[in-house]
Amino acid sequence: MERAAIVHSVTLRSSQGFCTDCRTAVVSVHGRRQPLIMTSSVKAKRPADFLIALPRIMGYTPANSIVVQTFQSRQTAASLRVDLPAESQQTNPRLIADAIIRLISRVPGVDAVLIAIYTDDVWSAEDRPPRPQLVEAIVTRMASAGLGIVDALCCSGRAWASYLDAEHGEFNDSDTTRIDSELDSVGAPRNVQGVTQGAPPVEDAPRGQRDEVSEASAAIMHDVRDRERLWEWSAAQILWTDAIESAPTDIPPKALAALLRSIRDKGVRDCVLMLLAWGDDAGDRAAADTAMLRRGMAVPDGSILQTFVGEGRECPDGLRIEGAVRLLRHLVSLAPRPWQLAPFTMLAWFEWARGQGSAAGDYLEEALSIGPGYELARLFEQLISTGRVPDWVGRQAV
Repeated sequence: MERAAIVHSVTLRSSQGFCTDCRTAVVSVHGRRQPLIMTSSVKAKRPADFLIALPRIMGYTPANSIVVQTFQSRQTAASLRVDLPAESQQTNPRLIADAIIRLISRVPGVDAVLIAIYTDDVWSAEDRPPRPQLVEAIVTRMASAGLGIVDALCCSGRAWASYLDAEHGEFNDSDTTRIDSELDSVGAPRNVQGVTQGAPPVEDAPRGQRDEVSEASAAIMHDVRDRERLWEWSAAQILWTDAIESAPTDIPPKALAALLRSIRDKGVRDCVLMLLAWGDDAGDRAAADTAMLRRGMAVPDGSILQTFVGEGRECPDGLRIEGAVRLLRHLVSLAPRPWQLAPFTMLAWFEWARGQGSAAGDYLEEALSIGPGYELARLFEQLISTGRVPDWVGRQAV
């Protein structure tokens, strides 16, 4: 039976050092074992079609990964990506299966899964796909938790196979072209071959541009009035509202330096996070709640600041997050290293907020290499290491 769905890929990092990833697209999956009736969209008529579609849905090509596509009732939900341990590590398969179950438990309403192993190992058509004991442990653990098993697949290069029956083959150009065409029509990411999980490195801007920002930063530090003004929310709000509405490369060096200076104050930084994620009103609400905290008062239930730890069901605006990530990466590329700490940490939060835990972890590593004791970075590191997923992840299609 053919099944269509909104497919989410979710990014997490578990306490056992595994990593997983989240992007949303529309796809339909043809599953042979767990009949799920959904509305039509992109049609995946056989297992190979799903494996062709998955990298574009996730925004990158999984490498040495375990991908678990979850289903909620009649729709697909999160795609959990977990690092595939090297065989030399001799990791107990049951521990990996248990870790995956803990991650799945954080996605509400899951009742079925499809498992895909992405590996560099090669095998012939006559051979059983690699890592059968690991897959058997995962399938057994999923089934014991009451989850339906749609399929268990292996992908290596152009070859694919099922662990549950003898079906296998190679990806052909006609199927790839058909699936790519349908994914193009729903706006799935392009050019994902060779793009792997995690955050792309931030390249330094040209020396001349960095020198201009450095000189502007030095000028701010020598002007007491300007320096203090940038730590006032009224001034910072105007600055950041103008910046998020501009192309990063169009922002002059003085304004770039002011942006970097403003978020060195943790109160302004927190308000900027809220403004970039949810808009001006969220920034103002965060400023009011921050002022209460500074006066030693408790913030009310439902405070916008609770979204720092992923509480709340309202999904941040996807386009605003894309713009925020572009702006913050541009700031990092221009900033003196000590001033990169706040934007790297903010980048980690935005990636975590949209379910990209692998990328969030990469940005946090950069931040903590600059300031190991930076409080916000430590908080986000704890959230990611426990597998915490924002409440809104997986609840809204992009």
